Amino acid sequence: MLEIISAILQKVEVVMDKYGYWKVSGVVLLGITIWQLSNIINAFATLAVVLK
Repeated sequence: MLEIISAILQKVEVVMDKYGYWKVSGVVLLGITIWQLSNIINAFATLAVVLK
């Protein structure tokens, strides 16, 4: 398990060296946001109902 995590982190480090920290971080955050978009929308809708 530790070897797998180490290999993934090494690949991420190579990609960050090639493209830059901010670009890679932005793409990861954008991917997570798109993946969880429906949950985020539902949370805001529930919050609006509770605050009403």
